[in-house]
Amino acid sequence: MRKLLTVAGLALAMLLLVGTGAASGSGDSGSDAQAVGTLDLPKPAWLTDDLEAQIVAAGSKGVEIPMPDATVNPDCLGTAPPYVGTDGVSTTAVSAGTCMVSPSGCTMNFVFTDGTSNYIGTAGHCAGNGKTVIAQVGTRVDPTDTVFVTLAAIGTTVKSWNSGIGKDFALVKIDPGFKVIPGVTGALGPTGLFCGDPVGQPVMHYGHGYIFFVEQGYPKFGEVIPDLTLLVKFTTPEGYNWVGYGLPGDSGSEVMNDAGLAVGDLTHGIGIAGVPVPGLSFGTDMQGIFNLIGSTYQLVTVDGRRVSCANSLGL
Repeated sequence: MRKLLTVAGLALAMLLLVGTGAASGSGDSGSDAQAVGTLDLPKPAWLTDDLEAQIVAAGSKGVEIPMPDATVNPDCLGTAPPYVGTDGVSTTAVSAGTCMVSPSGCTMNFVFTDGTSNYIGTAGHCAGNGKTVIAQVGTRVDPTDTVFVTLAAIGTTVKSWNSGIGKDFALVKIDPGFKVIPGVTGALGPTGLFCGDPVGQPVMHYGHGYIFFVEQGYPKFGEVIPDLTLLVKFTTPEGYNWVGYGLPGDSGSEVMNDAGLAVGDLTHGIGIAGVPVPGLSFGTDMQGIFNLIGSTYQLVTVDGRRVSCANSLGL
């Protein structure tokens, strides 16, 4: 089955990329019939300037709002688990894999630390340096099945690179007023780091992308295949690609292998005439991410260990 999946992915890549010429590595598809582009969404229409100002002013308390027309506009219908720890319980928290609504519609990935403060990653094209990031920190469903989400300004982007496949990552410093959950959707990992070449690794990502009003809030699976650098421009050797689809809103998603080890982030996918085509995704691997942010940072695992490429399991 794995060989069939790999062959199918390579065939798809050839059909999409060779048929009309090599795709560009930028996020703008221009007038090309097909292109490799970023998988971010604009801020949702319901996030008005007034509402955004209210959210920022509310600080770590955030603002709870009902999801408008959730059946056709499912922004942020993912999991935002409550925090439970030795220091107490909180119905709101910044969780790995949570949904970003500003400055772009994207997905946050892993939690990092420098030993003093907590940080969370996303794609660099989703959040430039100095930008305030608004993301989901809580979810509840009332007796009428209305979904309410709590949105809060979780912090400020302190590092950001938006230079194509292999160099697309941002680090957001989390406001110390928030509880932090390092597990994706509360429990999916990460269990450690995979800093080598991930080719051949079965992988999954959990993102907030959608296109047919389904798939949001569910892991999406695939397998890393040899880099398609002859067909698609990679910025650095730390770019990688896999058979397995990403959707608009998945930009920034964490990518893990079948053991839960962090493999990298998701940043790009294939589109035809501006419509995403499930089948091939691209990102920056963990070695590339640590090359960017530096060795003073460590990734925090689901059970609280601090890991780096030099100590991938934190043991």
